[in-house]
Amino acid sequence: MNRRGFFILLFLAALSLSLTLSSVSAGVLEDIKANGELVVSSDANYAPQSFLDEEGRLVGFDIDVATEVARRLGVVARFVTPDWDLIVAGKWGGRWDLSIGSMTITAERAEVVDFSIPYYYTPAQFAVHKDNKTIKALDDFSGKTVGLGAGTTYESYLDPNQTLTIGGGEKIVYQVKGVKSRPYSTDMEAVQDLALGDGVRLDGVLTSGYVVDEAIKKGVPVKPVGNPVFYEPLAAASDRARPGSAELVKKISEIFESMHKDGTLTKFSMKWYGMDITKKAR
Repeated sequence: MNRRGFFILLFLAALSLSLTLSSVSAGVLEDIKANGELVVSSDANYAPQSFLDEEGRLVGFDIDVATEVARRLGVVARFVTPDWDLIVAGKWGGRWDLSIGSMTITAERAEVVDFSIPYYYTPAQFAVHKDNKTIKALDDFSGKTVGLGAGTTYESYLDPNQTLTIGGGEKIVYQVKGVKSRPYSTDMEAVQDLALGDGVRLDGVLTSGYVVDEAIKKGVPVKPVGNPVFYEPLAAASDRARPGSAELVKKISEIFESMHKDGTLTKFSMKWYGMDITKKAR
């Protein structure tokens, strides 16, 4: 090989290495900006966080939050609605970029997704059919069948083989034991089954207190039982298996911080809940 050929091969090798490093360093945030859209996973049946309105449009608190996050990234939001258990399992395969779907920060989930800072907080609440007269306290749920969303913290709470650890390591004090849990694709499916009648399919549900409140506002025949059993910090999440995941949630956290400070999150909260739920309950 002559000298010229050697330098050509050296140049090609360097170019190949440069392209490889560029490909490795490119991450989800770069993909979002290049595509001009933020693909967000959400739930089409989780009012008032996210649901279909009478015209079939996806609306709600989480939808407003995600739309504003995309705007501040300089892109548009596009929504997809996979089952919740697929979202919390991680390894999304690039099918969506980010979850802004009221995901509670837990130690178990943090093994497969990266979390932003919380953008709001929610109470975990038990409820029964409004005609129920036997379940008046949390202890009365022992031996009863309670509906909940599959893959949720509520399912973990009622699983005797799991220890639920949320936020920065806060361990939950268990107030209910011996409950038979029945998982559904979404929390609202459980609420809808409870609405069929007291004990017809379910004796109660465990879901967000705001879901219970919204159901009551819409005339669903349910009522809360007892105080919230725990409070959850809700955050955006990104797939840890995807390059640049940590960089993305760092950027989302910066956006959430600005939305906290400028009152945008509070405005959305007042719009959908009539109260400010963006600050941690004491």
